[in-house]
Amino acid sequence: MRKYLSHSKKAACAALLGILAAQGFATTAARADNEVEKKIREEVSRRVSDAVSNRISDRLSGTPSGTDTLENSAWITASYTSLTSDNSGLIEEAGAKFQSDVVNTTFGADHRFGDSFFLGLSGSYTHASTDTDLIGFSDFKSEADNDSYTISPYAAYVITPNFFMSGLFSYTYSDAESETKFLGIKDTASNNSQTFGTEIAANGVYDWDKWLFTGKAAWRFNYTELLDNEGGGDDDVHANSAVLNAEVGYRFDRFLPYFQVQYEHVWPEKFSGVKQGDNDYVFLTGGLRAAITDTISAGASVKAEVLNDETNQVGGAAEFRVRF
Repeated sequence: MRKYLSHSKKAACAALLGILAAQGFATTAARADNEVEKKIREEVSRRVSDAVSNRISDRLSGTPSGTDTLENSAWITASYTSLTSDNSGLIEEAGAKFQSDVVNTTFGADHRFGDSFFLGLSGSYTHASTDTDLIGFSDFKSEADNDSYTISPYAAYVITPNFFMSGLFSYTYSDAESETKFLGIKDTASNNSQTFGTEIAANGVYDWDKWLFTGKAAWRFNYTELLDNEGGGDDDVHANSAVLNAEVGYRFDRFLPYFQVQYEHVWPEKFSGVKQGDNDYVFLTGGLRAAITDTISAGASVKAEVLNDETNQVGGAAEFRVRF
């Protein structure tokens, strides 16, 4: 009888430990999913903001023919990003790791009114596939898919030939589904959300002989509301970000190789008893833009995040633009 009770206690303890581990893993997997969703929102903001900056910078720095009398522009950017947890981050500190493949397509069109005012509209679709594993335990695994749809009106105003202001507003709907597997048992969950975002930026352009220098100082704000919260209470979160960007390029006839550095600091909403991760980012980008004709241009770039302790991020992008 004692032997039977001893085995029963061991089985009960093992079951309890399994339940606690599963609960902890589910929380960590949800944190990983939230981290990916945050990266999606920020990356879409960067793509739209970069497209606006490049559009006006091209206008101010001139075309290969030296003139630009066309009032309309249309553009599209496609990008891929590999996102993984860092071994010094909170997610891996909690005993899990994740890897996410993020594919984004952002497009837009704008119109120039007079010589100084630009007004445009962009849209974006992003798909992310994320795998989260409990370190050292092959019986724990979570798979998540996220589809995000964004619409962003934007505007810019040229103040001087070397300085302009730009701004955008965005709305993102995120449709996320996840499946967690524990000892062969599957559990599915939905984690949909909507995000309202803004960005205001001061942009500088300086054209010196064949060198082109651009810079940007911006403020970004995101407000996110979870749509599937069944626990009640306040489920809204917000974050503010400061952005500093500097780029240098050199013209070879119709080709412009460039190098860009972007620093971001994020102030996320803080919650009592919840650890805050690293909120500093430095992105290094190298790329090439080419003026195919006086009205058509294309480019490609690679980008890596080199500072943040929470995640590792590297990817590439291709862009196409036409003026008419």
